Amino acid sequence: MISTVKIRLQFGTMDVYLGTPSRRGPGPAIVLMYHRGGIDGFTKSVVDKLMKAGYLVAVPDVYHRCPKSMPINDRKSLLKDAEIVADVEAMCDALRMRSDVAADRTVVMGHCMGGRMALLIAGNLRGFCGAVVYYGGGVARSWGDGPPPFEKLRHIRCPVIGFFGNEDKNPSPDDVDEIDAALNRSGIAHEFHRYDGVGHGFQNPTHDSPLERAAAEDAWGKTFAFLSRVAPV
Repeated sequence: MISTVKIRLQFGTMDVYLGTPSRRGPGPAIVLMYHRGGIDGFTKSVVDKLMKAGYLVAVPDVYHRCPKSMPINDRKSLLKDAEIVADVEAMCDALRMRSDVAADRTVVMGHCMGGRMALLIAGNLRGFCGAVVYYGGGVARSWGDGPPPFEKLRHIRCPVIGFFGNEDKNPSPDDVDEIDAALNRSGIAHEFHRYDGVGHGFQNPTHDSPLERAAAEDAWGKTFAFLSRVAPV
């Protein structure tokens, strides 16, 4: 079932796009951080795919502080890391109160800027059993006044899986190498998968070259294998 629910924050409320599978008793949940396009067709298709596999999926609308008249692709410029972390923390508190959520089987996942936010959240909040990052760039830059996600990587307390295109510019292969090295230095279990001949956003069906479709299919297969290990249905 798909619904939109409101989560109470310290100041105001935030909409959460929620995909709820049919199941008896508590099960795994995924906090899905969206890409620049917000809760669009692609994000909804990801929710559907994960929900059909048995996962409760919650997408926080972190654009909620932006003017409604502002074009969706411009709203990223107003996001602040500290506010994102606070929003997700409030949402996770609400999720843990649900009878259909197993608190110890919650994963954070994201695409593009959502992949960056997934690393930000995993480095700032406890309680996740896994993090899934699809081509998240800009981790060395802060949104707002606090430290960038890169400086918080050492605080991650869950395994990480990441997927990246070797033709991507943000994150570039060198950027991915730096994230890989930082996780290694901190002894954080992780696996990165890189795909030749594809760039950014290859999981989006609008990127339909044979190499992009092959990379997307492979990434989904590895994603579900990872989920079955860290947050089994």
